[in-house]
Amino acid sequence: MITQKKVLVVDDDPVFKLIARKLFEKSGDLFSVSFAENGREAMDVLEHIIAEDVEKMPDVILLDIEMPIMNGWDFMERFITLPPDLTKKINVYTVSSSIAQEDKNRAASYPQIKAYITKPLTVEAIQTIAEAAA
Repeated sequence: MITQKKVLVVDDDPVFKLIARKLFEKSGDLFSVSFAENGREAMDVLEHIIAEDVEKMPDVILLDIEMPIMNGWDFMERFITLPPDLTKKINVYTVSSSIAQEDKNRAASYPQIKAYITKPLTVEAIQTIAEAAA
């Protein structure tokens, strides 16, 4: 039996979240997807998992950059302070509508970020994520 990969989508855009859900559903039963509205909510989710059951840590995080309350960069600054033994297996992907080179460079400065994906999310991007998470 294939173990489902747990995906946490961190984005405030309801259209993006709908598209992400549909694309992950098309991949069959490979993924279990949950959502957070912003970086603060995502950090709350991770801290709760650390306190309650580390087996529920996500395998993949899709992280938007521009969000209210706590943006993607602020989330990453908090994420890197979490215990490395719990976060080292998480593949983080920034997913943004920004095509600015400075955003791509900033994403590349975090070893935890595996790739910078420019919106819209595509089937090909999901396949790449699935292959990396395998």
